[in-house]
Amino acid sequence: MIADRLAKLRAQSESLQTLLLRAYAKFLFFRPMMVNMKLNDRISAEGRHVGFEQLRNWLYWDFIQELVKICADPDRRAPSIRNINEALANADVLQELRRSYACRTWPIIRPEDREAVRQLEEEDRRTLEVEFDDTFRRFWMNADALLNSEELAGYSTIRNKLIAHNELRHTAGRYGFFDVRLLKLKYGHERKLLENAREIIDAIELLVRNCSFSWDSFVDQETQDVCTFWEIDGLEE
Repeated sequence: MIADRLAKLRAQSESLQTLLLRAYAKFLFFRPMMVNMKLNDRISAEGRHVGFEQLRNWLYWDFIQELVKICADPDRRAPSIRNINEALANADVLQELRRSYACRTWPIIRPEDREAVRQLEEEDRRTLEVEFDDTFRRFWMNADALLNSEELAGYSTIRNKLIAHNELRHTAGRYGFFDVRLLKLKYGHERKLLENAREIIDAIELLVRNCSFSWDSFVDQETQDVCTFWEIDGLEE
């Protein structure tokens, strides 16, 4: 039934937002480890660089695995952009979400004001339907671009061959693990993928649950906590 589909979709949307926040917090935590030269120099001077580098690699690749799952986990039970994208392709589901998005509660009015308020309600409904359609159009285009991006394909390959599994290959007369250099990914591509996922999930939250998230407050608080932990003035300084 449509009600069951919508209930599952709303639960997936909320859970996907939670997973994104967790991944974003992890990204902010290890970012100074990648780009803050003052932090790296201090750790090296203190003789802690070996453990620091191991921790950095563990955090980075764990983040990559989480990001790939957020974007493209094919398990029907899992919240992912891929699964929600497929769910929103259902015309009945989309129409009910559109109706719900455009339906707002108005205050109790006097009998003599009913016609004027009815006209206002109709105008508001049409405005909100156009807003929903615009948001869905952006979501659809961005989700399609992300799911077919070289970055996601590359990180999915890494996740499948080196993180979730340990695949051995026979090359040039010897066995070895998959060489990530073949994918030509660079540091910074994961941030691009994360930001694209963030934009898409923000749109999902609007379409499915008609809500938004205060990203500025979240990032400011997480950044402050990270800087306090690492004893630095800024993530990249």
